[in-house]
Amino acid sequence: MTVSTASSQPLTRYHLLVFLGCWLGGMFDGMDSTLMTVVLPSAIGELTHSTAANTIGHYGSLVGSAFLFGWMLGGILIGMVGDRLGRVRSMILSITLYAVFTGLAGLSQTWWQLAICRFLTGLGIGGELVSITTFLAEVWPERSRSIAIGILITSYQAGVLVAGAIVKMFPHWRTVFLIGALPAVLTVFLRLTLRESDRWLESKQQSSEDYRLLRELFRREHRRNVTVGAVAFGGLLIGYWASLSWIPAWIQTFFTPPAGASERAIATMWQGFAAVLGCSAAGWISDRIGRVPTIVISYTGCFMASALLFLTNDRFSDLIYAESALLGLFIGLAQAIMYIYLPELFPTRIRATAVGFCLNAGRLSTAVAVLFVGVIVRILGGFAESAILFALAYLLAVLAAFWAVETKGKPLPA
Repeated sequence: MTVSTASSQPLTRYHLLVFLGCWLGGMFDGMDSTLMTVVLPSAIGELTHSTAANTIGHYGSLVGSAFLFGWMLGGILIGMVGDRLGRVRSMILSITLYAVFTGLAGLSQTWWQLAICRFLTGLGIGGELVSITTFLAEVWPERSRSIAIGILITSYQAGVLVAGAIVKMFPHWRTVFLIGALPAVLTVFLRLTLRESDRWLESKQQSSEDYRLLRELFRREHRRNVTVGAVAFGGLLIGYWASLSWIPAWIQTFFTPPAGASERAIATMWQGFAAVLGCSAAGWISDRIGRVPTIVISYTGCFMASALLFLTNDRFSDLIYAESALLGLFIGLAQAIMYIYLPELFPTRIRATAVGFCLNAGRLSTAVAVLFVGVIVRILGGFAESAILFALAYLLAVLAAFWAVETKGKPLPA
């Protein structure tokens, strides 16, 4: 099947099967990445034998940074695997990594063992988000591709919701991580039911050049798109991981352990539910007003919602649930529009590598930022002050949007 016929074909049962496989992979991705943020106070407290906020913040930052370094490397390296060996193979590799090492994290006896497991989990999670986005973008019919990808990204946020529910039902962090190994079963489903992207197969057949992916990525015609994509998503990463992912730890400061676990889980569930709505709306909104305006609106909303949440609450109340949901709504919209936009910027031969780089180049600065969250919390006097400082990074994407190329209505590059 040629690229042109693939892009115009009607929706079939196989398309729905592809969507299901990708959606489940993304859902488990979001679940396994979020479990740590929800149970962090309990896990770090038990492994370090301390309930002190400074101790939990310090070692939690080390574990979180290790996870993000793994995510960064996985997104880039497994993206390259996807361009070299195929989209389905990279999906299977990614799921195997994050499922196995999430389960092993539940057996950790020290904080550094937990950090190693989270690093290896990060490799798989970073690779999976690149793999499912690239695969679905290439397989799905052109006319509704943006809507399908937007709904696909609800999978990650649904995983956030599931993570909150798991912690609500199984309070002990070791049990939570062992449950996180279940996605390994999905690899069997993928191996038996999904076939390789026709676009990727055609690209491999047409190209006799053994090109170097990173060198190709930074050729003159791609530099602008790579820079805009990396800066925009980097702003989301810094804001997300230094603010939204620390909401459970911030909520815990309003309580004395063991109280607070239920409130952390409920807030996480509200974030996940609202983010699903934001992701679902991204395709329709961007098809009507354009990709670039949607980027500006979503990231501006992320910053304003962060300011509302962290600057207006000095005690815990149900209002925190609503404000967490508002932030989750804009986070979902911001995530989905970037996953819709990035595959539209690059040709098939380097698409997974380019998407992986843009989604993860900013993760290095994010990992460094998270590494020092514990220090910054001590200097600024609390999680709220630190979170709003890092939330300023959302505005980087707004600035980057002024140099972005509009892709609304254009076909996926061959």
